[in-house]
Amino acid sequence: MKFQAAHLGLILVLFTLNISSVWAASSGDLKAVTKRIAYDDLSRFVMKKNENVEASKLHVKAQNERTGKLARSFLPQLSAQVGEEQFKAGSESLKQQSNWKVEASLNIYRGGRDSLEDQVRKIDLSLAQTQFAAEYQSELLGARQAFLKALALSKKIENTKEAMEKNEVNIRSARKRAGAGITTAADTAQFELHRSSLNKDLIKLDHEHHATLIQLGVYLGLNEHENIETIGDFPKLTENEIDKVKLNTERQLDVLSYKDAQKISEMRAKQFGRWWLPRVDLYSSFGVPSLSDEYTRALSKDREWSAGVRMTIDLGRGIEDKTDASSQRFESESAKSRLSHKARAVGAYDHELRHNLSVLISLIQVADDDVEKANRFLKLTQNEYARGVKNGPDLLEAFQRYFEFRENRIQYYSDYFTTKTELERLTSGADAQ
Repeated sequence: MKFQAAHLGLILVLFTLNISSVWAASSGDLKAVTKRIAYDDLSRFVMKKNENVEASKLHVKAQNERTGKLARSFLPQLSAQVGEEQFKAGSESLKQQSNWKVEASLNIYRGGRDSLEDQVRKIDLSLAQTQFAAEYQSELLGARQAFLKALALSKKIENTKEAMEKNEVNIRSARKRAGAGITTAADTAQFELHRSSLNKDLIKLDHEHHATLIQLGVYLGLNEHENIETIGDFPKLTENEIDKVKLNTERQLDVLSYKDAQKISEMRAKQFGRWWLPRVDLYSSFGVPSLSDEYTRALSKDREWSAGVRMTIDLGRGIEDKTDASSQRFESESAKSRLSHKARAVGAYDHELRHNLSVLISLIQVADDDVEKANRFLKLTQNEYARGVKNGPDLLEAFQRYFEFRENRIQYYSDYFTTKTELERLTSGADAQ
């Protein structure tokens, strides 16, 4: 018996160890998942996996389901009524009687209100489609800018690591010169202090790069265990690149949203303004009346049938509709003013972005020249330092300026393409998906 218990215990231990190893392996696999993302992949990920874009897509479907109001308004309306009633008239004894009625009505005239409601729902659908396009462009902009920032940071990390390698060469060179009595240990100390500064810069860059990739994963709808590796480089600048992106204010997404909002208020004002027009229905009913309606026929359970035309004017509702019509006219005027302001603001922002891009192109060209000049100056300083003409501070200054110019160039490229993505979002229309 003891042998069997020990044997069973051994089996349980082995089973537990096996499960633990499988779990550890699966956990390791989750951590090891890495997605290599290129700039051109962003639009596909945002469209398929971004939750905000998916929500806007579902909102479009919801608004699409509401269309067709005018056609549905002419469908017969059916209603059924059944009840049990107690009734007493004068000195007569209490009577109890069941009643029921089935009625069908058909819309003949609504004063055009159904037609206006149909138009409103179509505009609601148009607004939802515009908002979907705007949501997609906004999330894509965030993804692109996060990607470009991560790309710039990775280049800055490479730049810093190269600076650290070159700085180690300077440290060894300074130590040799100090050992030969050519210079003091101060040169070595200053390069070692610069090493510490570069180490801190690298830690900060790594942290910022990691945080940016996490943010990029949010835009792309990726899970926490899916690590991202950005691939590719900044595109080459081409002439007249800015001129290829045109702004059509009438089709700009923000402007279209304001247009639809203004149209909806305008249609609602017309709809509420027709409160005084009657509602006309063709109706037919069949059933047993209630005691309180038709006492004699109800007692005998006579079945009634009726048909006719009914005209209804809700005067009480008309007062409220008249107020709503006035309110919606003010809303329409408000939306029209906002539309005018938005169109002007979009045009001004378009001009600002294009000006920024032209300035950044000039800065990139200057930065390219600066990097080349700084590289030549660094090599010249290194040669003179080796010959004893220049001292340690001269070499450190040339060294720092060279890598600083390289980092500035990376930042200019990042700023240029970040601004360009903003211009692309601004100039995108409802069909740019």
